[in-house]
Amino acid sequence: MALENIVNAAKSALKDVVSSTSADPISDRDEVLQDLYLAEKAWATNGVYSGTWFVRDGEHVAFTPTTRNGAALTIGGQTTNFIPADRFADYLVNMRAAIEAGEFDREIAGALHGSANVGGIAEVALPPAREGSPQDIRQVQQDAV
Repeated sequence: MALENIVNAAKSALKDVVSSTSADPISDRDEVLQDLYLAEKAWATNGVYSGTWFVRDGEHVAFTPTTRNGAALTIGGQTTNFIPADRFADYLVNMRAAIEAGEFDREIAGALHGSANVGGIAEVALPPAREGSPQDIRQVQQDAV
């Protein structure tokens, strides 16, 4: 009987870790959305090439969003995604829409209440390239923030 109790306790503990859900996914989303806003604002500032979630290297941006406890959010199963710099502001808009729609709830809950680096299936659509010079595109994107 003792072995059966140990096995049942282990199954219960594992189930709690694997299917950990937040009591309030909207509150969890709000924290991530606040941090996303800071990333958008930093990106829109002239001369800024790095922020809490991103680092620009030439024509690409390494984007690694994290929760406040330091756990990485996965996008398409990746913790770091590389986005063309001229599409990055639009990409952040798409990410905001996906978070607000609840598409990241599993990743956010896992990061905040479960284990770090929970592989997820959330995706953020890469926006199409805009027409115009990179400077004009950046100015339009800055004006939008």
